[in-house]
Amino acid sequence: MGREFMTILAPAAGLVLAAGAARAEEVAYRLVPASERLTFGDVFADASLEMKTVFAILILSAVGAVAIWAMSLGKVGRGDAAGLATALGRLKIVRAGGTPLGALAAAYVLLWGFIGIANVRPAPAITVMAPGWAEAALAVMLGLLATTVGVLCERHLEARIRRAAA
Repeated sequence: MGREFMTILAPAAGLVLAAGAARAEEVAYRLVPASERLTFGDVFADASLEMKTVFAILILSAVGAVAIWAMSLGKVGRGDAAGLATALGRLKIVRAGGTPLGALAAAYVLLWGFIGIANVRPAPAITVMAPGWAEAALAVMLGLLATTVGVLCERHLEARIRRAAA
């Protein structure tokens, strides 16, 4: 009896899937009006105070790494080993801290988003959840940006120090 049921069910399931695929092809996607579009600024503005603080720390870390690098270039070749060691230490902090801080912030946003989804019926549409996901992606991106800037500045400064020592 199981085989007969599957023999009857298989064509019916195929028809249902084909109808669903045809319906999916009929959907026409359109861009939302410019006044309703989510922007980088909106993601930042709608973030919680904790997330804005993390965003600010990550942005200031990237800018600070460039400032430390720029101020340290003049010290290369002048025998200011202590100043260069301090600069390299600060750049290593930015390099080591950016990505984990961005990932932690993203996990924080996603955790609260998933708790929110679990506590709402019916489940919200993806367009409702997208701003939260964009906030998490922004946290990861800023963490990677701070780390990348820190690494580039540190490596360039180390290379200049090696060249000056040679």
